[in-house]
Amino acid sequence: MSTIVKARYSSPGGASLARMPKSGTLSYFEIALLAACVGVLVLGIPESFMDVVLLSFLWGGLALAWNIAGGYAGMISFGHAAFFGVGAYTSTILSVDAGLSPWIGMWLGAILAALVGGVLSLVCARLRGPFFILSTLATAEVIRICALNWASLTGGPEGLAIPPVASLASMVFDSKQTYALLMLGYLVLMYVFTKVLEASRYGFYMFAVRDDEDAAGAAGINALFVRTAAMALSAFLTAIGGSLFAQYFLYLDPTHVFSLELSFQFALLPALGGLGTAIGPVLGAFAITPLSELLRSYLGDSVAGLHLVIYGGVVIVVMLYFPGGMAAALNRLAARKGGKGK
Repeated sequence: MSTIVKARYSSPGGASLARMPKSGTLSYFEIALLAACVGVLVLGIPESFMDVVLLSFLWGGLALAWNIAGGYAGMISFGHAAFFGVGAYTSTILSVDAGLSPWIGMWLGAILAALVGGVLSLVCARLRGPFFILSTLATAEVIRICALNWASLTGGPEGLAIPPVASLASMVFDSKQTYALLMLGYLVLMYVFTKVLEASRYGFYMFAVRDDEDAAGAAGINALFVRTAAMALSAFLTAIGGSLFAQYFLYLDPTHVFSLELSFQFALLPALGGLGTAIGPVLGAFAITPLSELLRSYLGDSVAGLHLVIYGGVVIVVMLYFPGGMAAALNRLAARKGGKGK
């Protein structure tokens, strides 16, 4: 194994629980956060707030999916709405037109999105920085235009609706709590997968390529394979979240599903929570999603755009005073308290 990878591979991975999240270990903080999520659903909350809870779970999982490519492999993408939309539309079209259960269709949509992500990474392999970002933006825009104009398949600008007939086979439920459990399951599986990935040999390859691609290549790491696999994997997991989104809202509009706003949201949550960490995207989603939804609900109709001003101000403050994200801020706070306790 290369020297670069050995340095990262030597991170602690003992059986004892840490106080705060660390790579390769489970912490009391993560267990408490999971218990709080389960407790919210078990104890019950008002129906009006259930949307905020389940969307926070969904966005937490989607932010983790984006973080694999953007945070771990250093492939900053502003076009992940393309993979999100491919997954949503594939499972929905197969369900509506072919009668295939979304439980199966979402995996086929994920495979298709992974192929798109892999091809994008291969075609744009020589691009770096803003040029790669622009290529991801262009990819999402091309797919959006195709969805808008291929009306016979996607419904075009009118969108595509899923029949609101509740059944387990069609992944349509009467209770929002059932959807919330489904979204929480997606989040938990994404988090466990991310924790395993970041402590694996391939995870350290991603870190090495992200930190210094030339040095990683000199050490024998195939940077092209690492980047392509990371983007394909990120696209695969994002598409699954897109299918869950479709099954909850029961309607797809290509203008929204492939929008630039969604792509920015995918990148914003990990950046605010802590880029390149497992807990960061979750913290970002749990902090920003409720704020965004509540501001939109209570201020959206009173003063046009006021909720966006407040939301943007909060984001700016976090980025200015917590450049390492909320995860880094929590770790510093825990370290200070630990130091005082000695």
